[in-house]
Formats: sequence, structure tokens, C-alpha cells
Amino acid sequence: MKTNPTALLALVAAGAALSTLNLPAVAHDSAPAAPVAVSSAVVRQIGLSSNDCNPGKAAFSDDGKFLALNVDCGESRAGRRVWIIDLAANTATPATPPLGGSDPNGETIVQDGTEVLWSGGTLYVTTSMETRGARKGDPTYWAERFFSAKPGQAPQALRQLPAAVKAKFEHPFGRFPVEEVLPDTDNDVVADGVFRIGKHLAWISNDANDNVFLRTRTGKGPIRELSRGGWELTSLQYDPKRLIYPSRNGIIVYDLDAGQPRRVTVTHADARPVAWLAAGRKLAYTSTRGCDGKAQPGARALCILNLP
Repeated sequence: MKTNPTALLALVAAGAALSTLNLPAVAHDSAPAAPVAVSSAVVRQIGLSSNDCNPGKAAFSDDGKFLALNVDCGESRAGRRVWIIDLAANTATPATPPLGGSDPNGETIVQDGTEVLWSGGTLYVTTSMETRGARKGDPTYWAERFFSAKPGQAPQALRQLPAAVKAKFEHPFGRFPVEEVLPDTDNDVVADGVFRIGKHLAWISNDANDNVFLRTRTGKGPIRELSRGGWELTSLQYDPKRLIYPSRNGIIVYDLDAGQPRRVTVTHADARPVAWLAAGRKLAYTSTRGCDGKAQPGARALCILNLP
């Protein structure tokens, strides 16, 4: 999707002019059906029970029966790995081998260096793998790797991705080309956190005090600040009609055309969106207060919710 760099630069620079900023309406509550918790055994198996590990890129299969999830344990011994979770059977199988520690070259603020994409019933993964030099004393390096996996089957290493899959990885919906340079503003725009969604622009920025903002603008209309907080806002999910993001009041589903936010009632400030399937209105999120939001803060749960 091509964009007009000149118009983009003018738009983002306008973000510094806070007098033009409009806030959205107060969020209404959205009362969904009761969420379903992925079993605690699966959460432990994939590493999410550890405070050192965090969910990265994730995607539902087209039919919503499986969730592919990159679990990133940073520099710890567990490293990184992509898993396929069978939501009906409550089981998990690896979609990649262990990938080693975090890749200092491939990870940025919003992107975690690993991308997952379903094509039919097959998951494709593009990532990097920590690799040691051939001789003792050689430095560690990260090699680009590709994998495919089907639910319940062992992952397959690929020399290259199928052409159609590669094209989808290279031109994902809503993303700007990485070569577009954004100017410095009072609230610095995160270069990989700018998204064009039809006539809407959404972007993540932060200021000198590390306050993080999520803002939108429709056409040449006013800039709206949707949320401010910390780097949890980089867990933003989106589709052609809506943004889904964490807030101090819980997960918000924001209708771009209506300009209306709705809070998912079972979530609180600790909840983080992980994946969103627009066709099935299915949301995966994490919570430390249980999937129904009623427990005292404790172990992290992985939850699946169908929104109305």
C-alpha cells in the first residue's frame, strides 16, 4: 500500500500541536460471553507462566481453532520459540525449534523480530535463530530462518518462503515502509508504530519522560489521543474497522469510523491483547486477574474471548 510521505510528515509533525488534539468519547462497556482460559499446563509449557517471558507476535488460524504464538523469554536460557495452541484440545506443539536469545538486530520497539502468518491450514514463520560461530571463540550471530508447521506436526525448516506468503510478510496490512523517515517532534513517533488503516492513521509515540501515547487522525480532521501509558500500548491489535489496545481501565475496542471506544468488561489494567481474528470476532489476551477479571492479581492467564 503506497502512501504520500509528504502528507505523512506533515500529519505527524502536527502531533506536537496539542491544542488540536481531541479526546474520544468516554468508553462504553462491552459485555461479551464468558472468556475461556487456556489450561495452566499449556501456559507453563510454552513459558508464559514465567515473569521473564512475554507474548510476542501471534495469529489465529482462519477458522479460529488454533493460536500461533511467539513466546519471547529474552536473554534467559529459555530464549524464544513459536507455538501452535489447539484451543479445543488445550494442547500446544512447537512450530519452531528453540530460537535462542533475543535478536539485538531484528527486534525494535513494536516488532519483535518474528512474524507468523497462516495460509490455509499451514503456519509460516519468519524469524532469526541464535547461532554460534564454527570455531571456539567465534561470536554469536543471528541467522534468518523460515519455518512451516501444521497443527500437531513437527515444524519444517524452509530454504525460502512460498512467493505468495513472502509477499504477505513483506506488505502486511496497515504497515508503512520502514524506509520512510519520520521527523523529530515533541512526542517522538515510534518508527515501526505507525499504521495506515483506510482513511485513518494511528501511531504510537513517546516523550522525554517515557510516557507513551496512542493517537489517531481521520483524513485532515483533528488528532485524537486514545490512550496514554507505557510500552504496553505496543500490544495494539487492529483490523480495517477497529483498534484494540490496553488501557488503565481494561482492553478497549475502538471503532475507527464511529470514533467510539468500548471497554471489554472482564478486563482490567493488567490485561494485554495478544491476537485478534476479525472474521470471528475472537480475541486472545493475557490477564493476571483470571480470565473473568475477578481474581486477585497472581499468575498470568491466557484467555480467549468472543466479542459481541
